[in-house]
Amino acid sequence: MWTKRGIKVSPGIAIARAVVIDAKDRLIPRRSVGTDKVQAEQERLDQALNASRADIQLQHEQAEARFGADLARIFSFHLGMLEDTHVLDQMKQMIGQQHITAEYAVFSVLRDLVKALQKTDNPYVSERAGDIWDIERRVLGHLIGEAQAELGHLTHESAIVARDLTPSQTATLDKSKIKAIAIDAGGQTSHTAILAHALGIPAIVGLENLTAEVNTGDQIIIDANNG
Repeated sequence: MWTKRGIKVSPGIAIARAVVIDAKDRLIPRRSVGTDKVQAEQERLDQALNASRADIQLQHEQAEARFGADLARIFSFHLGMLEDTHVLDQMKQMIGQQHITAEYAVFSVLRDLVKALQKTDNPYVSERAGDIWDIERRVLGHLIGEAQAELGHLTHESAIVARDLTPSQTATLDKSKIKAIAIDAGGQTSHTAILAHALGIPAIVGLENLTAEVNTGDQIIIDANNG
């Protein structure tokens, strides 16, 4: 038996079979469109943003009912990002000036924002990068036609082992099935960690490369009391 230590974010101990989510980073290639397609791309962007806002508004309402108003503000942050005129104007200007697809405009602007957040010395600010990833995946999902990975399909007690979980994924976890969470990335002030604590699911983050060392079906022990 070997031991790996991380950062304790939600106390508890669980023994369960691992479900490994080794999500690959989605890279969007730069693709050009003709001048006659620019307006259509901007309209596609507007439609994806509107659909994403509707998704998040529903998730905000569900989170408020489940966790209370304070934690539901996590999704108010997401809504605020999707209504930030500076961010949205950058996307539309890229489409209009560079004649690129809506997907690449979203990808480029939000990745630059993530990089800027990750360079800060303030852990709370830098960990908001996880929220930007969540927003990016949602908007790109509407543009590309891919739903975000959900974990509601699990029918047995499991420990989630993942590179990262978005706040949206974490907020919908079924505590009766998900007995623990172990994540390669993240820190104590990430919204994913805060939600895991609110759910009362034992959770450890900052495990670096656990997803490469554990296979789905392995029985693991998550001791979040000791980190």
